[in-house]
Amino acid sequence: MENLSCKATIRRFMRQRRDQLTRSRRSEASHEAFHHLKQNAEGKSAVLSYAPMQSELCLGLLNQWLAKNDCLVLPRVDDSRLRLFRVRDLETELCISSWGIKEPHPEVCEEIEIDFIDFALIPAVAFDQDFHRLGYGRGFYDRLLSLCKPGTLSMGVGFHEQLFSPKLPTENHDIPLSHVALF
Repeated sequence: MENLSCKATIRRFMRQRRDQLTRSRRSEASHEAFHHLKQNAEGKSAVLSYAPMQSELCLGLLNQWLAKNDCLVLPRVDDSRLRLFRVRDLETELCISSWGIKEPHPEVCEEIEIDFIDFALIPAVAFDQDFHRLGYGRGFYDRLLSLCKPGTLSMGVGFHEQLFSPKLPTENHDIPLSHVALF
């Protein structure tokens, strides 16, 4: 794994690794994530989750459960930031964005402020043992995490295969997570 010092190279390598996971491996991880994350989300009033992009870990089962319990919040890309919306019905309140991601429809869903988030589930291309994440390079989640109220639990979620060792390169604007849960 030499020559993996720059973020772009690591990003390319780790995306390729994630893309190669089998359908059965993905399904197994998705079910394991549901059972684990459901326990962490119980009793929370607003849980920020995500709809998967490309080969990210699918949290569909968890999102259904969160919506049923009226605590699902999903992000919507708006220029250079993420806007947050409470989603109650995954079938009728989402639309496909220009990024190809299912996002909340802003005319149907209630927008909420970051201060209402109790628990944030954050995707990435790679994670390390110091709870740093490597995203896609646009900084959406770092900007969002910098606005979270103190004490908000931010948990990176992904596949075991997304753990990068020894450490990801970081910059001043990179916000570490509270925890990382890999399945």
